Amino acid sequence: MPRYFVDESNIKNLIIDGDNYHHLAVVNRCKIGEEVELFSNDITYKVEITNINKDTINFKIIDQFYYDTEFNFKVTLLQSYPKGDKLEEIIKHSTELGVYEIIPTITERTIVKIDESKKQNKITRLNLIAKEAAKQSRRNYIPKINDIVKLKDIDFSKYNVLIFAYEKLSTNSDKTLLELINSIKENDNVIIAIGPEGGWSEEEAKYLISKGFIPTSLGKRILRTETAGLYTLSAIGAIKE
Repeated sequence: MPRYFVDESNIKNLIIDGDNYHHLAVVNRCKIGEEVELFSNDITYKVEITNINKDTINFKIIDQFYYDTEFNFKVTLLQSYPKGDKLEEIIKHSTELGVYEIIPTITERTIVKIDESKKQNKITRLNLIAKEAAKQSRRNYIPKINDIVKLKDIDFSKYNVLIFAYEKLSTNSDKTLLELINSIKENDNVIIAIGPEGGWSEEEAKYLISKGFIPTSLGKRILRTETAGLYTLSAIGAIKE
């Protein structure tokens, strides 16, 4: 059953409007009597369409329930900006795996050159991708895709569990990924830093450590930048859910 994120006012007034109206009425060509799910303020509403107007849809509420799909802590992914369309795939799958927000980051070895004139449109598109992935995976929350920033412009003060995947560590590093994940507690703010295609520079590794990050290995194999974050989020889900 299709799910749509709506404002509290939509539930109160029993209407669907804006982008949700367009998607339902124009794209999906919904019909009177069809049932959909609306989500607002942690509550899922099962509703039946009762009328389709020029720019709004009316509905009646059939049922409502609370079903928590989120971690009891927040996980931010600091993702070095990859080449091609890899970031879009990372956002889709990270959303499915429970990420809270994503920070696309320019690092020393980032290959992509960011066109400043197109940057805002890019962020808008990436947030739309996150929204669609949240709907598909029945999330209670739409992850935020932050502006594209340089590593040293990020404020890390709000995070209390800071992890960065460092390929130069052996699997016998001081803190294993399992130990770091097991240290996460309810209401923690976690951040995972994933390097670019060429890996972290030594200067960046020292900088991250100076900011409180704990380097860890992701195993015996070197993972691609588009794989490493998903691997880590999957491990968190497997261990903490």
